[in-house]
Amino acid sequence: MLSDNHPLLRALTLNAVFSGFSALLMLVAGGWLAAQFRLPNAIPIYAIGGFLALFALQLASIVRTKNIRTWEIKSIISGDIAWVIASVAIIILYYQSVTKTALILVDIAAAAVLFFAIQQIRGLREFRRTGRPPGATPKTTKPD
Repeated sequence: MLSDNHPLLRALTLNAVFSGFSALLMLVAGGWLAAQFRLPNAIPIYAIGGFLALFALQLASIVRTKNIRTWEIKSIISGDIAWVIASVAIIILYYQSVTKTALILVDIAAAAVLFFAIQQIRGLREFRRTGRPPGATPKTTKPD
């Protein structure tokens, strides 16, 4: 079974905590965030916050159960990379029309998510290197 200190579980835990905190911020301060991004209303902020809350719960469930499915981890990593790419696009396309606070928040989130993606890739490699799913006993060879 994966130890609680396994690099993949650590990365997923950090991602879950950050995503949950970000979701809470978006849901509580949606109006203020909408103003920073110069949006006409907070609906997109609330929608992203709701999505992030569900994502954080998914990550927390994986960490709690230690049910590692490679395809699921790959999709999480892909989603994180897509988030970073979208963040770069927002910065490039809307640099002049959003507040500096919005740019800083996007930068911080993108840097954190990139860090999580890199750590999850490293953790997945370590998981694959061990060659065992969670809960499996190591293969032993019979003496000759």
